[in-house]
Amino acid sequence: MNLKAGSKYIGIAISAVTLLIFALIYGFGNLVRAISALPSTFYLFFLAAISLHILSFVFWSLRIKLLSRSNGYKISFSKAFIAVISSLFAASITPGYVGGEPVRIKKLTDYGEPVGTATAIALGERGFDSIFFVGVFAFVIMMGLEVLSGDLKLIAIIGVIMLVLFLFFLLASMGANTLMIRIKGWLERTARRFDRKGKGYEERLPKLFEHVETYASSTKEIFLKHPGALVLGLAATSLLWLSDFMVPVVLILGFGYSPNLIDVIFIQVLLVLISLLPVTPGSAGIMEVLMIATFSSFFPNGGIVAFVLIWRFITFYLNLIIGSLSLHYVVAK
Repeated sequence: MNLKAGSKYIGIAISAVTLLIFALIYGFGNLVRAISALPSTFYLFFLAAISLHILSFVFWSLRIKLLSRSNGYKISFSKAFIAVISSLFAASITPGYVGGEPVRIKKLTDYGEPVGTATAIALGERGFDSIFFVGVFAFVIMMGLEVLSGDLKLIAIIGVIMLVLFLFFLLASMGANTLMIRIKGWLERTARRFDRKGKGYEERLPKLFEHVETYASSTKEIFLKHPGALVLGLAATSLLWLSDFMVPVVLILGFGYSPNLIDVIFIQVLLVLISLLPVTPGSAGIMEVLMIATFSSFFPNGGIVAFVLIWRFITFYLNLIIGSLSLHYVVAK
């Protein structure tokens, strides 16, 4: 099975299996009744929620364009958008969404950026995400919400741990070239041993040093040397996540309830951080359970099953569809 055909059937299989398990656990009868009870105007909120999710791709593309420009490489918005949507499929079928970065790196190198710079941009995006999440935590704490108590205690603790790990990685990666210089001698000796078997590792080692140097330099350019790029990157990141975080808000309004905006956003920050743990592809199964556990309070008269299914379709299944179609386009091209 070639890549084009395989991507299609894998996406369908993951969507079908996740949906089937979800329906079996919570009951087909309850699911059908909840969906049939939706207000007649709900489709307007549904379309608005999809539009907000697509809008997050727009801000994501803008961020890539801005980060590329801060390193001296100008790519069009359309190319940045293709890099984003073509990475959705790989991200959705890999634990922690780690599959998306290699695809975006590949597309950026196709557009003429060095491997090190493309890697710094793709991984630096998680650094921007971490900074945004820290800002949300700080804002919520200042608003007086006790994030480390109550039902969200365990989720909040895991979220804080993930943030610390991401920020530590970001700081450590800026000194990657220094580390390579320190272990250069050991790497060269190791490469010589493998070169005796005709592997050519020693010849490729200088290229590796070059990529690491470029990566470290590009990361510093993004986060340390261009304050304007840092501010714009954080602005694009904030708009990206807020657009996506408004999806459940709009859906809850469509169900006829009035959610607390700060609570909905903060809960989603925690869930996003949990989803980054490499457990299941796209956190399938985990996110459904967590959404039901944390959003049930917004649905006093039921409807949580239908809500989670619709939300998951927009934020996960739709990504598979868009990512699969864009992957076909990239492979065909």
